[in-house]
Amino acid sequence: MKTAYSCISLGLTFLLLLAMTGAVAAEAQEKEFIVFAAASLTGITGDIGPMFEEAHPGVVVITNLDSSATLETQIKEGAYADLFLPASTKNMNNLLEEGMADEESVTEYATNKLAIIVPADNPASITGLADLANPKVRIVSETAEVPVRKYTEQMLNKTLESEDYGQEFVDAFRANVISEETNVASATAKVALGEADAGITYYSDVTKDLADKIKIIEIPDEFNIVATYVAGILTESAEKELAQEYISLLTSEEGKAVLEEYNFAPAN
Repeated sequence: MKTAYSCISLGLTFLLLLAMTGAVAAEAQEKEFIVFAAASLTGITGDIGPMFEEAHPGVVVITNLDSSATLETQIKEGAYADLFLPASTKNMNNLLEEGMADEESVTEYATNKLAIIVPADNPASITGLADLANPKVRIVSETAEVPVRKYTEQMLNKTLESEDYGQEFVDAFRANVISEETNVASATAKVALGEADAGITYYSDVTKDLADKIKIIEIPDEFNIVATYVAGILTESAEKELAQEYISLLTSEEGKAVLEEYNFAPAN
């Protein structure tokens, strides 16, 4: 009887060791793939990441989301990433000039445009761009290095040439700015929470979870700015093949469907 129990015990021990060995081996096979992406890509990368992992068993996608300028600085200071997805071609070009990104890999995959966002109850009764100059309207903006702020400045420059807007509108708009956030996601959150009456963000920043908290008001095409989004593989990446496959997913029909769901337009 003791011999039987001993055999069973040894068998169970063997099976346990085998299971543990398999788990360790599976864990050892896991490969991290690191993406640095602009905050305006939060929704897209949140959907694309799991799709990519499903198509690449053993790969874990880690996405670092922040303003494009902050991500660029992190990369220049030595932070490791495989793929860079900024909201401005300027940030990618800056890395290309430093030899920190592979020029041949840089791919345009989406465009975005500016929009006025207001809380769902629209307390300042904003109906159009001109209303942002009304007295006591609280506008949230972004710091100067954030791409959407640069696009906002380009938009304001366009209004200077219009008889309906001009310098008076620009001055009143600037006077109404109550805070400058370090990324577009923070600016969007302030509007959603009712801490500001309006903001200018990307059209895509009104994600599914914010749809009942924020209302979009169109900016006339004559003043709007179209932003081009690019993807580029970083020179130091140890996973260049995976990075290229991620770009391929972004530009595939599946990827385009995700882009459109978040109010981006595919680049081609």
